[in-house]
Amino acid sequence: MFGLGLCFVANIYKYKLWRKEKWAILLFHIAFIVILIGAGITRYDSYGGIMRIREGASSSTIISDKNYLQVHLSNGKQTKHLERELYFSPLNDNDFSIQTDLDATPITISHKQFVADAIPEIVDDPEKGAPLLQLVVTSGNGRETLFLKKGEIEEIGNHKHKIGFEAAGEDVINLIEKESEFQLLAPHQLDFFIMADQTAGIIKGDTLQPMTLRTLYRSGDLSFVPLSFHESGRIDIISSAEKPKDNDKVKDDALILNVQVKDKTEEVTLLYRDGFLPTTHEVDVNGMNVSLSYGAKPIETPFSVQLNDFQLERYPGSESPSAYASEVTVLDADTKMPFRIFMNNVLDYGGFRFYQASYDTDEKGTVLSVNHDVLGTNVTYAGYFLMMIGMFFTLFGKSSHFMAINKKLKKLKTKKVITALFLIGVMNISLKAQETNDTISISELVAEQAIDKQHATLFGRLMVQDLDGRIKPINTLASEFLRKVSRKPYFKYKGANEEIRLDANQVFLAMHVSPGAWQQIPIIKIDTEKGGSFFEVLKITDEGLISFDDLINPTGDYVLTKVAEKANAKKPAEHNEFDKEVLKVDERFNILFNIFSGNYLKIYPNSLDEKDTWYSYTHHFKDFPKEDARFVQTITPSYFNDVASKKWAAATEKLSYINTYQSTLGKAIIPNSQRVEAELWYNEINLNFWLFQVFFTFGFILLVLALTKIFVQKRFIDALWNALVIFSLISFLVFTGNILLRWYVAQHAPWSNGYEMLVFVAWVLMLCGLMTFRKSDFSLPLATLFTGSLLFVSYLDWLSPEITNLMPVLKSFWLKVHVATIVSSYAPLALSAILGFMVLILMIIETKKSKEAITIRIKELTYINEISMTIGLFVLAIGTFLGGIWANESWGRYWAWDPKETWALISIIVYAVVLHLRFVPALKSRYILNVASVFAFGSIIMTSFGVNYYLSGLHSYAAGDPVPVPKFIYVLIAVVVLVSIAAFFRFRLRNKLID
Repeated sequence: MFGLGLCFVANIYKYKLWRKEKWAILLFHIAFIVILIGAGITRYDSYGGIMRIREGASSSTIISDKNYLQVHLSNGKQTKHLERELYFSPLNDNDFSIQTDLDATPITISHKQFVADAIPEIVDDPEKGAPLLQLVVTSGNGRETLFLKKGEIEEIGNHKHKIGFEAAGEDVINLIEKESEFQLLAPHQLDFFIMADQTAGIIKGDTLQPMTLRTLYRSGDLSFVPLSFHESGRIDIISSAEKPKDNDKVKDDALILNVQVKDKTEEVTLLYRDGFLPTTHEVDVNGMNVSLSYGAKPIETPFSVQLNDFQLERYPGSESPSAYASEVTVLDADTKMPFRIFMNNVLDYGGFRFYQASYDTDEKGTVLSVNHDVLGTNVTYAGYFLMMIGMFFTLFGKSSHFMAINKKLKKLKTKKVITALFLIGVMNISLKAQETNDTISISELVAEQAIDKQHATLFGRLMVQDLDGRIKPINTLASEFLRKVSRKPYFKYKGANEEIRLDANQVFLAMHVSPGAWQQIPIIKIDTEKGGSFFEVLKITDEGLISFDDLINPTGDYVLTKVAEKANAKKPAEHNEFDKEVLKVDERFNILFNIFSGNYLKIYPNSLDEKDTWYSYTHHFKDFPKEDARFVQTITPSYFNDVASKKWAAATEKLSYINTYQSTLGKAIIPNSQRVEAELWYNEINLNFWLFQVFFTFGFILLVLALTKIFVQKRFIDALWNALVIFSLISFLVFTGNILLRWYVAQHAPWSNGYEMLVFVAWVLMLCGLMTFRKSDFSLPLATLFTGSLLFVSYLDWLSPEITNLMPVLKSFWLKVHVATIVSSYAPLALSAILGFMVLILMIIETKKSKEAITIRIKELTYINEISMTIGLFVLAIGTFLGGIWANESWGRYWAWDPKETWALISIIVYAVVLHLRFVPALKSRYILNVASVFAFGSIIMTSFGVNYYLSGLHSYAAGDPVPVPKFIYVLIAVVVLVSIAAFFRFRLRNKLID
């Protein structure tokens, strides 16, 4: 960072940025220097940590976020205290050594071993070992492992049950060993269960009885199993993490040190955990008393904070937190200041900032993040402000490079082009219809499921509570389910004489009315090619569907049990195509099972449930009011019978009763009628599915016309071009309306997950294309084509389009500002990449006849590319720093080097380098700029998707084992590399420089 600051200073001097016409660029560079100074102040001057407070108690102690090794030495006459800030990681070289002395006695403390996620284990050691017995015990406080040496007694649980290994004492369950044979002497009767042969019995009290290992012994709330005996063992610390990087912060780590006093060395093991004060371990070495501790240290504040009440709100019927808050009082001498701390609402007092970070599992205590960084934060914010002013005038200043590019672009539009003939070939692809070989009995079975569509629509308007607690129309749940199981938003079956088509409402209702029939109907999507020979024996239709029953063999066993277990045992990165298909089919099978079991139809609220949980008709209803339980238990079977008998009037009447029941008891959490209608409409139009086809088609035709216009100038081509531009604009407005509709339905900005982010990028990309289409004929076609591609990707199986509840931290004004700004920057950078790729294509296809025409197009696209890249970089930088402000307002750190933050900075640096290549004479060429813009977009892909799935962090959607990289990514990279190489050799012949 210091070196980066020096580069900024050197550039100010080298390019004389103090001149009047360059003041905006000067301000921009000074802003970054100020930001770096602010970061330095924060790094070396700020401090913070967490404060834990229980309800009714107060605290003035911050548990530091930095870890220290603290050593206290004493020889009885003199004392000495040492403290050093140290950090350990399973991925780092953790060696260190502290050398000191006390009263001329040399002392050395050095690192021996660091163990992440430490657990104890017995290892055999014939030289230093001792007899050890390992047991697993439980007494109402969870399972724990005990290691007993001979003569030791351990007290277990709240009732202080005593277990000893050949120990003297009263009321002790004594385990006695003689030549590896065991006996048990208990003060009272014990039950036992031998796991090996499944036999049980009773051991009398006060009598010596034979005992076997791996047998369960029980007395009251105490249970224990003697697992193993080691004649000469010692306890060692090992890591429970599967891989070195899997260091779980909620588990203890172990630091093993060597303490040497003169010529004698003792080994000391220190356990610690982030967010807790450490325990002290004492050891005497050569007459020297050494006290050691490692971990956080307490920081005292000049005032205290009292927790009056901790409040946790959950989404209805869910364990997911909706919001949590701490009602506190600041106690400072005679001052008492009440305050409510919750996510995005910070307590500022005495230079300290208190943020709602977490809470105790029993919900009786709060965990507050505390930060003290007044100067660093203010300096950094001043840098952000200066940077945005500099960016604005860099873009719109009269003498800026950005405006100079725009002027060049306008001049190009006045030049004439040479016309030539451009031929285009079109391939026609014919699709062959396939006939089914399904039996007539299945056709008749499907025909019987044809529920009246009008009634099914009314059923779809009922409210249901999903697994996350969101209240939504059954139509939404039915649509999500059908698309998941059959990969289509409707069900279609080709019989012998007719084709039967049912919508999601009809299918979902029919499955609850006649689950037995639907177990025989093929509806589960299955890919025979990916399934290979294993799927060949299954009864799969020509449409690639299989029934629930056909996945169960004649003996009643699920045919995918073994292969699904084998696939689940693998890490995601190890899954092949067969494994992935098996897991998908297994998921679809289980969804169907839950539907047939009635588990998803949670339509009945309980007036006695404080969490607003809704229940399915399969619930026992013993916890409901008697009158409500009687109604629910009778209405459901009666309604299903009416539907099965096709008594639509009676069935509709019962639907109205259920609707009244819902609206009366669930009034507080049911969305209003306008939102329900909006969601039903959003589901019905399924607009993104149609838009990707519209944009893809328009984009392809526009691209063909753009290429044609290079060589042919005809009025009908211009007329067709203008018509398609208007249609593209209309489609964009419809696209905008669909995003606003989803916003209204979800009640939060629709860019909170991967699916919504992709859709929003597509929207901004289309906006960029419409804003720049007058500057180049290729801008709008490429933007439209890529918009259609992104919407197509969003429609695939990779991302869930489900509207979900927000995490508490995302319920903020900053979600709209920060995320929208960041995602908006991806679109111009994506446009820059596809424009750069188009330039490379034009360089390859350029001929002597088309030289002048294509050269003008190359210049146009290069200028637009640089403009788009500049805008994208500025918006990315602004969005990144706005994220820092949000982070500071939410949890007290504007920059914590989270993987997402780190890669955002990498992306900024990458694009800054690309835009500054023109200052290097050897790299000042159109080819370099365009090829760099293509490859630079890889940093955006890593920032937006790679971090989410391959790195662990606050912003990660799927921290853990990475998913396999799709094969088409490798194909795409190969194509880009080959095109870049071909364009290089074509360009090198002409050696064109940027004007």
